[in-house]
Amino acid sequence: MNEMLLNTGVVVFIIYAVASTAYQVSAYRAADALRRFMTLSSRDMATTLAELRATLESFRKISDNVAVVTENVREITSSVAALQQEVRTVYGFIKDKAGAEARADLAGLKAGIRTGVATLVQGLNEERSDEHERRT
Repeated sequence: MNEMLLNTGVVVFIIYAVASTAYQVSAYRAADALRRFMTLSSRDMATTLAELRATLESFRKISDNVAVVTENVREITSSVAALQQEVRTVYGFIKDKAGAEARADLAGLKAGIRTGVATLVQGLNEERSDEHERRT
């Protein structure tokens, strides 16, 4: 029985040694492949990282420009709003002052025309009566 137990132990150890060796060889091959991949891709990674840095710098410049443009638009908008308020104030002033002056000028013009027409009519009536008196 001891001999059978010893034989079983030796067989199990041999199987374990073969499996362990196969696993270690596979791990070595995987590590070697990974090492070669890292060596080959490190050059590509450096190029990719340089391009990524350049792209990020471009995005940073674009975002800075967008911020400047946004500030300019904000300033223009506030200037237009201020101009609109000033135009509204000037329009109100003109409407109040010039409107009153125009109404006064119009009333004066109307009175002048009325007086002129009345004088004309009166002059025409006097002329007719003078002609009528001469005929008779």
